[in-house]
Amino acid sequence: MNGNKQWKEISIKQTLRDILVTYSKDELTEIRKFLDIKNASSLKKAELIDLLEETIPERIEKVCLIWDEDRFQLLQKIAKNGGFIPAPELEPEQYSYLRSTGFIFTGKNNGKKILAVPTEIVEQIKSLQTNLQIKAAIKRNTEWIQLTQGLLYFYGTMKIDHLAEKLTEYTGESINIQDYLEVIFDANKYHDEISFSAAGFSYWRVEDPESVIREHKKRKDVPYYPFTKKQVLQAAEPGYVEKNEMYKQLVTFILKNYEVDREEAESIVADGVDFIQEGIGPNEVIHYFNDIFEADSKKQLQAMIDKVSRLMNHTRQWDLKGHMPIELSHVDRSILRQLPNYEGTSNPAEAKVKVGRNDPCPCGSGKKYKKCCLN
Repeated sequence: MNGNKQWKEISIKQTLRDILVTYSKDELTEIRKFLDIKNASSLKKAELIDLLEETIPERIEKVCLIWDEDRFQLLQKIAKNGGFIPAPELEPEQYSYLRSTGFIFTGKNNGKKILAVPTEIVEQIKSLQTNLQIKAAIKRNTEWIQLTQGLLYFYGTMKIDHLAEKLTEYTGESINIQDYLEVIFDANKYHDEISFSAAGFSYWRVEDPESVIREHKKRKDVPYYPFTKKQVLQAAEPGYVEKNEMYKQLVTFILKNYEVDREEAESIVADGVDFIQEGIGPNEVIHYFNDIFEADSKKQLQAMIDKVSRLMNHTRQWDLKGHMPIELSHVDRSILRQLPNYEGTSNPAEAKVKVGRNDPCPCGSGKKYKKCCLN
């Protein structure tokens, strides 16, 4: 919806009807669809408002049963603060998701952006904090979502049955596929960390899921790397990068030899790790670093190349089922990446421009690449 309309000036204390009457018919229809209200598509706006005013309070518990800790605690924070809070830093799509529930609304009060809930449901929302069924569901859902995101971070793309198998292994409980899919599909509307295709579920940076699956099948004798549950949960954290010794050595080298601060050096190396994880070739990886850093001498350039080569061989890759090349060198020596002596930039026509995790989309929209053309 229009961003300006999301943040119009409103009163803090508003009833559900006060809010619903300000929405367009399309916005009301979006709420109806989100809440899965049947046999109401032909209703006029006034009739739909009446129906939603009655139905929304009845559906809050059902919605919370498929939520995770992030969304539920945000809802509780709003209710416990009297029904409104200063708007947190969220993506526009996340605000749209929250509005589509029908029981969370956005606006400005005295010029400041807020998130709020209707006055008559504040106590109802607060009471859900002690609902044992909801507490158990949210704990389960949060674990499902985090484990799924972490597994896809390491493996790139996975079939649903393989994901369910791994989740059963980590949780010690069998997974109801229908319940799992309902939770994951809804969570992704908010978190947007997963893409879906005929190949299966993929981490958001995977551009060719079918290729990842093909590479997995090529290595049928190579087991998926056996990550611990702790490792998988860590990988689900926003902005996660595995900062192993080779990563740290490259960051230290950059800080010592180039005029950049630690935050910038970490960001550059993190993007490099992303590209390596995707299976980008050695020439493209060194081209990426060489474009950013201008070496004072061939000796300095070669030192950089050596550090990058070691990083490549110690970075987990989707095509290798989560293994580092060094871990599979006993199976296939060709997996190891040896970068040649480098005399200058590679042919620009041969180097594919890569977009980093914090970069704006190349299309010029102003949005992050993740939120724009990648999807």
